[in-house]
Amino acid sequence: MSKSKEERIKKLKKHHIWPSVLGLFLILFIFAVIMLVVVSVSVENLLDKKLTDSIRTSEKIAESFENYDSESEKTIEQTVWSYMNILDEIQAVSVIDKDKNQVWSSSGEYPSMAEAVKVDDLLGLTHEEISIIIDDSENLLLNNDGVIYIDTSNFGDYFNPESLEDDSIPAMQVKLWLVVPANDMQVMVLHNVSVYFTDFVFMITFVLLFGIMIAIFVIYYLISIISMAFSVRKTTKIIYTDMVTGGDNWLLFIKKGTSLLKRNRKGQQNYAMLHLEMRKYRSFCTCFGVNKGQELIEKFYTALKKEIQHKEVMAHQENAAFGLLLTYTDKTQLEARIQKIENMMNYVLPGMKMYFGTGVYLVQPGERDIEQLYNNAMIACEMSGEETENKIAYFDVEMNNQKLWERKVEDDMERALANREFLVFLQPKISTSEEVLGGAEALVRWIHPTEGFIPPNRFIPIFEKNGFILKLDDYMLEEIARVQAEWLTEGRRLVPISVNISRAHFTREDLAEHICAIVDKYQVPHNVIELELTESAFFDDKDVLLNTVQKLRAAGFQVSMDDFGAGYSSLNSLKELQIDVLKIDADFFRGADVEERGLLIVSEVIDLAKKLNMKIVAEGIESREQVEFLAEQECDLIQGYFYAKPMPVTEFAQKYNG
Repeated sequence: MSKSKEERIKKLKKHHIWPSVLGLFLILFIFAVIMLVVVSVSVENLLDKKLTDSIRTSEKIAESFENYDSESEKTIEQTVWSYMNILDEIQAVSVIDKDKNQVWSSSGEYPSMAEAVKVDDLLGLTHEEISIIIDDSENLLLNNDGVIYIDTSNFGDYFNPESLEDDSIPAMQVKLWLVVPANDMQVMVLHNVSVYFTDFVFMITFVLLFGIMIAIFVIYYLISIISMAFSVRKTTKIIYTDMVTGGDNWLLFIKKGTSLLKRNRKGQQNYAMLHLEMRKYRSFCTCFGVNKGQELIEKFYTALKKEIQHKEVMAHQENAAFGLLLTYTDKTQLEARIQKIENMMNYVLPGMKMYFGTGVYLVQPGERDIEQLYNNAMIACEMSGEETENKIAYFDVEMNNQKLWERKVEDDMERALANREFLVFLQPKISTSEEVLGGAEALVRWIHPTEGFIPPNRFIPIFEKNGFILKLDDYMLEEIARVQAEWLTEGRRLVPISVNISRAHFTREDLAEHICAIVDKYQVPHNVIELELTESAFFDDKDVLLNTVQKLRAAGFQVSMDDFGAGYSSLNSLKELQIDVLKIDADFFRGADVEERGLLIVSEVIDLAKKLNMKIVAEGIESREQVEFLAEQECDLIQGYFYAKPMPVTEFAQKYNG
């Protein structure tokens, strides 16, 4: 899989769930900080108010002692006691003079002034002379900012749980002495500062409302994240689902297969990559319909899925092809398992015989490029062909080299045609009666700028498969027409030169007109150009072939059947196809049975062709004995290495047509 494709798939699957989760925690943290700030500020304001009220009360009590003397002592005491009776907060009052001598105390207690702290140092109030003495319980602490707060480690010392049930009971109490100067005396007032839950109504209301808002937000956010997670899961399932089988698709096969091979980097397990395909699947769809074809693929997938074991993976690839990454112990066991799988797939449709092909690549330790490994298995299956049923083909390096060669040929063929790298060679046809030139066959040779001479068997089959043979045939026909025109201008003797017309041409109904247009461009007589077609063309569109041959013969061209006897020859083709020349394939003159059976068949074919008014050309002749035999049988022309190999046009003209 290409990196760009892999990145696009990752982006398609990615919905950024983790950023959403982190965002939720960040927002909750912000909400928590806001709540803590609000609570802290509320508590601080409450304590500030409580302390301010206590300071004001202490100041009023201190004012009573500004003119303290023995005569006013009772009046002052009454005033103090009235405050203490009215205000539960005031626990005691003590007075000392400037020399720290005890003057008066309501309770007999005189706290130490050494622990006094200025009020303005605590809260920034405008009471520069007022100080605070911390109670011996040390529950009240002072921080550097001058804020009074409660020591949480001793929270149980002053928190009253009963206050949760009774609003009249303080939630917490703190005792502190406020020291207020009055003339030359220090008036010390012991306050029991009480805090009730009712004092926190605003704060509690805010916390509840804020908490409800946070809860609603969190629920909504969680629902969004869960929905996103389901969306990711659904998207991932769609991405990795095959639309035909409903099972794992090729992307998931690559992912799982790569993971298996990564874990097997030391080669603990033997793996084989398989390309398994049903032969002639398109023909099945033509007969029974595409829907039936897809149903068949789905049944194949279901059957194959049952055969997959632990640490193996399979998926539908395309059409009726499947990729399988299987474990094996040895090749014998692997082939037996493949045969079992193919037999099992044959039972999917009872009563119908199906054929399968399997390409196998034995994975080497460290290899994990799934697509390349599968491509190797597919090449093996493709190179094996469809001649035999249920064939198992193993990939080897030569197969890959062949594919690379095909790729190079296809990359260079258009340039080669434009640059005239395809050269015409002529092989003479010699008359058996006089042993003089009676004709020639045009053969193509490719002179590649880097590969040099390339024999026809290395590029003609490729051209026939990819359709480029049509352009090459037209090129060769035009070259021969041009050569014949030059010889005609130079006054040389013209002999018929045969040019191959591939069977692929006979799909067009105007082929005869197309050939005439090419030749007529050079004003060459049609009878000096012979058009060779193979017998296999007869098995394509017979009507088009017969009509085209009739038109060509009517236009003055000679038509020959090449390689007669090379395949499954049919006498029916000789009966229906009116041709001028019959070329006997060279295989009749090779092999152990040439003397007995081969020559007998050649003799009968020549006799039959004579009776049908056809000329006979024997190709591939390499010995004098063969020449003498053909002369006895009255064969018209002989073509082969015995007389001459194919040669360039200029050499042919000098040697035979000077």
